[in-house]
Amino acid sequence: MPLDQSMNTTTPYVRPATLDDLDEFVKAANRAFLHDPVFNYFANLKQFVDPEVDAEEYRGHVTVVVDPANNGRIVGGALWMPPRKRMAAWKLHLLFKSGFGKVLKQWGLGGLSKMVIGYQSVSEKKMKKCFEEKGVQESPKEAWYVQLIFTDPDYQGRGLMSKLMRDAFAKAPEATFCLEASTAKSRDLYAHLGFENPIPIPVGVGLCNSSGLRATGKDAAGVEAYAMGRWPSKR
Repeated sequence: MPLDQSMNTTTPYVRPATLDDLDEFVKAANRAFLHDPVFNYFANLKQFVDPEVDAEEYRGHVTVVVDPANNGRIVGGALWMPPRKRMAAWKLHLLFKSGFGKVLKQWGLGGLSKMVIGYQSVSEKKMKKCFEEKGVQESPKEAWYVQLIFTDPDYQGRGLMSKLMRDAFAKAPEATFCLEASTAKSRDLYAHLGFENPIPIPVGVGLCNSSGLRATGKDAAGVEAYAMGRWPSKR
């Protein structure tokens, strides 16, 4: 939205993120994913994190949703990885340059192993299956990847995630998009936005409960994420 239009509205709108947005982006994302079961599993949690935990510990094309009626507060955001560009876990210098050292300090090597070995390798295979079952020749690596998308809990249910998605779709109308939904609820929301063919990704079976918290025995059923794709309508 052009600057002059954004100054004349009280409705949350999407705009490109800037470096000045980073701290607020991280805080909003932290709130949005605070109880996400997949992230809980990666972090090896025994109990839910305190909502007041310092967002600096979770640093992780970026767009944000801002609320002009609330002093321009960032209330949603998305991190888009372009085709053939992915966050490679083996590029340690880039991870630590991005602040991953603070995440590693909290999660430990076990958390890193869960994310890279236990999840990433499996999710890539499931995403490939998602594309194969669709009957398309292109690789998931040729698609835009939604690395992260969220809405602040105080603003959920207002269609802000749809704003973020549709903004990206409008900029690349002929592009393919893919993502992993970390809950059944988000899977269904993505389905309404055209993502389809969800392929279950088992996570933490035998190690965590349905909330992603550490568990043993019959409670350790694990959680389920979903690989999904969105293809141009001509397909």
